[in-house]
Amino acid sequence: MKNTEIAISYFKAHCLEIIDKLQSNHKAIVITKRGAPVAKIILFDDAEKPSLFGSMKHKAKIKSDIVKPINEKWSAEND
Repeated sequence: MKNTEIAISYFKAHCLEIIDKLQSNHKAIVITKRGAPVAKIILFDDAEKPSLFGSMKHKAKIKSDIVKPINEKWSAEND
């Protein structure tokens, strides 16, 4: 899908019309200010879902050696 670029002033004046068109053609719209892209509007259903891979990065800390034996007897069976 190719993006459509529009000036921010045009978007401001035609916002509702642009959003209605977006719902029918599903093309992303890039809003520009003085020729530089400042925002991208996409249909909500087409929004990228965040990946679960790496989502917990930096949420836990290892405080000691997790490989070294702890010299404690335990059983995984119910007693």
